[in-house]
Amino acid sequence: MAISLLSRSLDSPISTRKRNAAIAEIVIYSLIHIAQFSTRSMQEWHYWHHRKNKSIGRCVFYSWWSMVGLLSQIRIAGSALVLASPHPEKPMLIAESILQSVGLSPLLFEVSLVLLRCGQSGETGPGNSKWTKQTRFVLHFFRFPVFIAIMLAVVGGCISMHALREAGSIVLVVTFAYVSGLVGWLAVKSRSILSKLGYHAVLLTFLTLPFLLVRISYFLLLEYGPPKFNSATGDVGILIGMGLLMEVIIVALLLAARAVAEPVGLSIISKRAICDDLESMWD
Repeated sequence: MAISLLSRSLDSPISTRKRNAAIAEIVIYSLIHIAQFSTRSMQEWHYWHHRKNKSIGRCVFYSWWSMVGLLSQIRIAGSALVLASPHPEKPMLIAESILQSVGLSPLLFEVSLVLLRCGQSGETGPGNSKWTKQTRFVLHFFRFPVFIAIMLAVVGGCISMHALREAGSIVLVVTFAYVSGLVGWLAVKSRSILSKLGYHAVLLTFLTLPFLLVRISYFLLLEYGPPKFNSATGDVGILIGMGLLMEVIIVALLLAARAVAEPVGLSIISKRAICDDLESMWD
């Protein structure tokens, strides 16, 4: 893992490019967090698919601690660590590398959650999903191997145990291959099951797969690649291109997919389109 490849001298200052990248990351993810919190709050309040009673407090909680919100906070915290000390010591570099690694899991979790919401597109209240019970179970289930894989890789890197690192990497690769096949299958199957909005949201989610592939490849290069791929001490251009840029594109597509599946603040034309779509389902 990148943690085991820390090669920067403890007295070596952070480069200007690294500092500028950290500032840009804070700005970008702050804007993402504000945007997702605003739209998610409206979506939660309007559609409310949870079994608990709807309240403003719960809407705020679910919106602030959504997977995209969690990712934003992780990235902001990681960049803040970079800016906090001009001469970072090894513990801070390790913390930065850990935050860079664990940020991958919220993205894959959000894929699961968005697909589940696609099945409820056009519906309000708990339940009412057009996915079968088996499909819903599968969409919930694949989050667990993702979490296990990331934790194994991170812990294995921290304690320099190669067996844990390799186990985590293998589980992650197998899980991503499974998720890719699942999303592709749902993209084909959903056309005859979901509403038009739900189907389009699934297609937007499907478009995240190539960018997720690059992001996961970067995660593996953090584990096994040369020092230039190290998020804390390596090439800043690689960090931006394979890390930050890929995540921003993935987040944008997932936010767009959720906005299509659960539209809020619609114009009259959009509202009519939804009504026509819902009416056609009953014909």
